[in-house]
Amino acid sequence: MTALDDARYMGLALALARARQGHTAPNPAVGCVLVKNGRILATGATQDGGRPHAERVALDAAGAAAQGATAYVTLEPCAHHGQTPPCADALIAAAVSRVVIACLDRFPQVAGRGIARLEAAGIAVDTGLGGTAAGQLYAGFFSRVETGRPEIRVDARLRGYDATLTATTPHEAESELKAHGEAGRNRIRIAPEHPLAGRDWPTAHDR
Repeated sequence: MTALDDARYMGLALALARARQGHTAPNPAVGCVLVKNGRILATGATQDGGRPHAERVALDAAGAAAQGATAYVTLEPCAHHGQTPPCADALIAAAVSRVVIACLDRFPQVAGRGIARLEAAGIAVDTGLGGTAAGQLYAGFFSRVETGRPEIRVDARLRGYDATLTATTPHEAESELKAHGEAGRNRIRIAPEHPLAGRDWPTAHDR
């Protein structure tokens, strides 16, 4: 696999993730592409409500052919038991030979553990390809994880957001944003005509 090949497949994984933004709360939107012998075996993206995860969707589609494949994933595979088993374990069980990860997860229960689990199983892991784009993609998720508050953006578009701010005063907005964060909503839209659209939000809200 050449560097150009890696970049192309990760670009596809990022496109898959972007297309799912606004549909996957409380989990971030992730894209996964499985490639073997220069051929795409399967693709996957996080489904509605955050489950199943992208890796599981792609692995289920590829079946036994995933053995020896390279997985391109936009966010570090999870390593903890939540509503679903760890994606790192699913990749190990499928016997993929390599995992290329755009961005490390900052969620405390993952945060490097997924990579460590893959490497302990003898799987080659590369990180950072597409990292800048992935960092932008997950700005809202990381803000929520680190501060308890989602990312806020003034935008006329409706797609790609988990919710739209309805509060009309700063005090009400703070309470609403906290509730969104607790519910796992990462990206909150403010309409350009909203009375708070010109507010200078704290950095934790808008990255």
